[in-house]
Amino acid sequence: MIGVVPGDPLLALWVRSHLLFLSGIQDVESDTAIDTRAGEEMAQYRILTRLRERPLFGSGRILWITRADLSPELDPEELLWKNSGKRTTVILEGPEKFLSAWSKKIPVYHLAPPAKPAEREMWISFLAKNQGLTLLKSAFAPILTTFEESLGPVDRLFRDIGRDLAKDKKKDGSREITEAMLEKYGVTNHYKTVFDLIRGLEGGEKEFFREWKRFLENGQSPFGLVSLLHRQWKLYRIGKSGLSELGGTPGKAEEMVASIGGVPPFIARTIVRTARRMSYDSLRKGIDALWEADSLLKSGLKADIVMDRLAATLFTLTAPDGRTDPSGKAVPPSRTGGPHRS
Repeated sequence: MIGVVPGDPLLALWVRSHLLFLSGIQDVESDTAIDTRAGEEMAQYRILTRLRERPLFGSGRILWITRADLSPELDPEELLWKNSGKRTTVILEGPEKFLSAWSKKIPVYHLAPPAKPAEREMWISFLAKNQGLTLLKSAFAPILTTFEESLGPVDRLFRDIGRDLAKDKKKDGSREITEAMLEKYGVTNHYKTVFDLIRGLEGGEKEFFREWKRFLENGQSPFGLVSLLHRQWKLYRIGKSGLSELGGTPGKAEEMVASIGGVPPFIARTIVRTARRMSYDSLRKGIDALWEADSLLKSGLKADIVMDRLAATLFTLTAPDGRTDPSGKAVPPSRTGGPHRS
């Protein structure tokens, strides 16, 4: 987070453009020099001394103070008062808690993307509009999950799309961005957590295998994933037992899952919904597959082989009607069987 103590108003406008540039949003050309200093070496009196000096290079100067929370006796209000109309603009970079106290006195900006999804969508729409593009609602999710850490590359993406649309004479002149269009640029929807991964497994989503691989490549522990899925399978078994013992009533089975499994009602609901279409044989095979994967991982077998096999097995065992396996072959739905005793 940064706070800005503007001098020359035109220079303050340049600073805003420069912040976009730092985020990779647009190119800016200027003859303004940037002087970067660490906060611990820039006490208040040193900053004031710099404000009285004329810039050596260029028509203006940015005095960028990193770790401003370590700057001795810092008083942004005094800086603002003594810097009015000067050619130097001071940028104070520091943690949000430190700079928020000054937000009513000086402009404060976030370098990170907005935290709230609605604000991120507004920002993305703004960037698209700048390129003469319109985003369909389905296009937001792939962008938000692909560029979760930084929205800077989004502007470059929109520039590329706009340029390609202008070149493509086959197009009807439409400037709409669709989910299918984004996929051609490698921008696809991603699961954010392993719980999203489980929901993808339960729902038979086509993205499941891609996301399973992505989670493991990005550092997800195979042992941790196996352990989480083992707990999930136990919850399915509780849900199946509840449906059997309570006359197939979903509501009572959900209460049983929530009580015994210690999960919120909305989780219990998805557990029972999945368990209802699974047979006792599928439940047993799922537990067996998880124990086998754990054993093979501990034996030193390559994790990618073990986990690929596990993903295909579990995907098949939770299959609703019409699901296909990774090869594209139809997966028969699980049949409801009698209880398995082990």
